Amino acid sequence: MDYEKICAMKTRDGEPLTIIAGVSVTRALPFGTSADVRKEMRWLVEHGPKTGLFLGCSSSIAPGVAWENLVALVEGLKYYQQHGRARQP
Repeated sequence: MDYEKICAMKTRDGEPLTIIAGVSVTRALPFGTSADVRKEMRWLVEHGPKTGLFLGCSSSIAPGVAWENLVALVEGLKYYQQHGRARQP
């Protein structure tokens, strides 16, 4: 999937798409570090649509994900909910 290309697409009426995105539940969360989780979330925001981006997480977060990675995910979601794109961490 080409995330940046999809985020640049428009509806038939020329409006921007609403994109739901989240940190990878198959790579970053189970096998990465908390820094990897923060880096991926920052990348999703920086390369996502200018408006209409919903950050979330899948219901497919498997047992065994490091607690630190889950904390980084929740902290990132809270950060972007409060601050949007401004002053990215």
